[in-house]
Amino acid sequence: MKATSGWVLVVAPTKISALEILSEFRSDSHGNEVLIEYGDDTRRLFSSTQSRAIRVVAAEKLLRALTSNLRIHQSSGLHLVLCEALEQMDPTYELAISLLRLSTQSIPVRFIGISGSTNDSVDLARWLSVDDTAVHSFRPQDRDQSLITTRQTFSIPYSNSLFKAMAKPAHRAIQDAPAGSQAIIFVPSRGQCRSIALDLITRCTLEMETGRGYIHDLISDDLIGDYCARFQDTSLLDFVQKGVGFFHPGIMKNDRNLMLEMFAEEIIRVLVVPKDSCWSLPTRAAVVVVMGTQYAHVEEAGGIREIKDYSLTEVVRMQSRAIQQSATGHFHLFCQAESLEIYSRFLEEGLPLESQLPDSQVLRNWVQSVYSSEADKQRIVDALSFTFLSQRVTSNPSYYSFTGRDRAENLSYITDECVSYVSSQTKERGEEK
Repeated sequence: MKATSGWVLVVAPTKISALEILSEFRSDSHGNEVLIEYGDDTRRLFSSTQSRAIRVVAAEKLLRALTSNLRIHQSSGLHLVLCEALEQMDPTYELAISLLRLSTQSIPVRFIGISGSTNDSVDLARWLSVDDTAVHSFRPQDRDQSLITTRQTFSIPYSNSLFKAMAKPAHRAIQDAPAGSQAIIFVPSRGQCRSIALDLITRCTLEMETGRGYIHDLISDDLIGDYCARFQDTSLLDFVQKGVGFFHPGIMKNDRNLMLEMFAEEIIRVLVVPKDSCWSLPTRAAVVVVMGTQYAHVEEAGGIREIKDYSLTEVVRMQSRAIQQSATGHFHLFCQAESLEIYSRFLEEGLPLESQLPDSQVLRNWVQSVYSSEADKQRIVDALSFTFLSQRVTSNPSYYSFTGRDRAENLSYITDECVSYVSSQTKERGEEK
């Protein structure tokens, strides 16, 4: 990407994705005289910069900058705003982009939105004031890269027995892939990584009758030994020496990077990753296996354990790790029988996308920062009219518990609810004092 008559702001949903985008831009910019920088300083985020520049920022940083009553002037030189991964939109991301649109309404700034496949892109485009002729929407099956998707259901309830049953088809998916292919195995939690890896290694040892596990025959023992000598956590060696590695924050950074290096060198053939790390995983593989689409969640307050389903965006993110720049990717989804239809539907048709702003603490915090009297209500309603929410309360009002499609009325109601909440919180704090 090249900035032409001004600098470009690239907005990402999270810091991790912003840094990943920053790395990709820098690796592709060799030979181009383009300044590429990370917008970490909210005070200088919209300071003027050289015309050929790209500034990447996470939604949280952008929202913080805009909430500080920052005024964006045409003299800042902002020319283009690129909104990445809109399918991952949460309240922070939506409000940040919306306030940016509000702040630049008198400036000729162009907005471009990039998203994974959604089943309705019209309101997303209208939110960014994209002309109908400039909207290009593709179904998941229309992607350039070839991706083979298989699904397998299980009737065993969420338990250790379920994952032992999944180990056999997971191992088979790894072995049936083209020779030399590597695999990423997504599991519900980091606590299950080692036990599932052991199940895979056991299955591999029994079927292949080799003590090297998933290690290729061409990989020398000396090379493996050189890498193993660099690990700080020696408990990982039993897995690494069998061609299995892990990726999650519970592993020391040096060891985690070392396993990624071994995965890139094809020494580690299987990478086991908990679902929460799907967003930060920086690599892809020819084979991706999602071992179950449920996880155990424990409420902090009451300590109640509840089995929850993966979100659709998480499954789509996991699927994206199987898409290759060349050749064919293989995506295997293991899930409960009753969950198959909904996951299959949206993997084929695209994600549903609704606003999460109503009742979010993000919106309440922002209202609290701008509200001081009744006169501020209209200011809040005007700001909400720049949100994706303003499109959806008209297109799908029942989702937000509205009976009518009157945008102004619905936004006024949401504003009143937020103001009422903020006022009650202020009153409670006053009584405590």
